[in-house]
Amino acid sequence: MDRIREKSVRQTTRLIELAEEAGFRVTSPKHAADRGGTVTVGHEDAAAITRELIRREFIVDFRPGAGVRISPHFYTSDEELELVVREMKDIRDTRAYTIHEAAGAAF
Repeated sequence: MDRIREKSVRQTTRLIELAEEAGFRVTSPKHAADRGGTVTVGHEDAAAITRELIRREFIVDFRPGAGVRISPHFYTSDEELELVVREMKDIRDTRAYTIHEAAGAAF
């Protein structure tokens, strides 16, 4: 259990760094002792970004008032953290979610 928590802290810390470097607002606590194994990333279009990530087969969900919730697990690689943030940035910057807005379900 200790090794799993150590990896979780390392990966959630890295995820926060990546999200902030990409210009996102992190709504989860910054201090590891104050958070669990998830990170929420806020953006005004977080619900739409979440829907587009799911369309791209990322396992994330949306939390109203918090944003995109990303939950690295013990089997999640560091490269997957980089990939999800890179995809979020692409979706935000290109507004890729607008293609599907008329067909999307509400959260």
